[in-house]
Amino acid sequence: MRMRAFSHLSLRIISAALFFAQYAYCAGTMSFPLGNPDAGFLGLKSRSQDANSILNFPQQLNKANLGERFHMAKAAVAKAVASKMDFEKYPKLFAAGGFCASLTHLVTVPLDVVKTRLQVNPGEFSSLNEGIRKIYEKEGTRGLMQGMTPTFCGFLMQGALKYGFYEFFKDSLAQSLPPEKRGEGGKLPIPQMIIAASAAEILGTTALLPFESARIRMVADPKFANNMFGVLAKLVKTQGLGGIYGGYLPIQCKQVPFTITQFLVYEFAAKAVYSALAKADIKDASSTVGTAVTLGCGLISGITASLVSQPGDTVLSVMNKAPGTTVLGAIKQLGPRGLYLGAGARCVHVTSYIVAQFLIYDSIKRFFGIPVAGEAEAKQCVASAVKK
Repeated sequence: MRMRAFSHLSLRIISAALFFAQYAYCAGTMSFPLGNPDAGFLGLKSRSQDANSILNFPQQLNKANLGERFHMAKAAVAKAVASKMDFEKYPKLFAAGGFCASLTHLVTVPLDVVKTRLQVNPGEFSSLNEGIRKIYEKEGTRGLMQGMTPTFCGFLMQGALKYGFYEFFKDSLAQSLPPEKRGEGGKLPIPQMIIAASAAEILGTTALLPFESARIRMVADPKFANNMFGVLAKLVKTQGLGGIYGGYLPIQCKQVPFTITQFLVYEFAAKAVYSALAKADIKDASSTVGTAVTLGCGLISGITASLVSQPGDTVLSVMNKAPGTTVLGAIKQLGPRGLYLGAGARCVHVTSYIVAQFLIYDSIKRFFGIPVAGEAEAKQCVASAVKK
């Protein structure tokens, strides 16, 4: 009960802080229904009030007045952002993200099974091929696909939240910014793109972790419980929330830089390619060479994201192998070169599923008529060339 009450309180505080921050940031760029057309944040005359006015602020507003102004501010911001956003596309983007992530990780379940067995029992197999062969001989297809259900469910949620919220946060932040603070062509500046990618990944990984904990336990100890729900229930009962959210902070420290790099590198690469094609007078490049562009940009994105997140992945492996090891202790133990142990194999694995995800994701976006990354820049180049 205490945890539930704390969660509700935390959500209310975060929600209030976000709306107040967004409202204050937008002050001066929107008209507020607060009675005074010159009013600023919560009715104060201007942002540059002297210290005395700010110190007297609690006396200016009673509790009821503050609540009323908060809800009016919340409605004003929501209305201004919503009026310029196409909310019909977001369910499609959430579904596309969940589908591409769950499908690509489902295909690689046998690889994850062998990798997990090797982490739990080092030296059990001398190679990946030997691991697949021995598991298949002893346990059949069921052994190779152990943990399939939590993998599918976990990445279905993680992909939906990661891809869907990245697009939503990007659009929301772009609409909240005044035109003069947007990037070239009215696009979102890099810091805001980083914020959107970070927030989306934090939500996605938070949803994924319980399922990933269940998957690892099912592969490492098939007799632990009969199914995914049994594993989750037993982990919570015996270890509490730490059983399903162990290593939450280190995992986020690995995943957030990975996602930032994945999305930003892909988008900037796609924008550069489509802009170059538009300047070369190749019309409707997205429909003619779009798959090739997605493939090439996905390769660049996957390789870069893999290399950026490799140190975090190596440190996590050391920490899982030797419980109690700190992040700094693992870094000291590995050394600079040791942080990139196994980078080649991981790069191939990560790049393959990142490319596959972008191919599926962009194909679904084109099917529904949603512009893919880089298309808007290409149209701007064409429009600029026509004007000249």
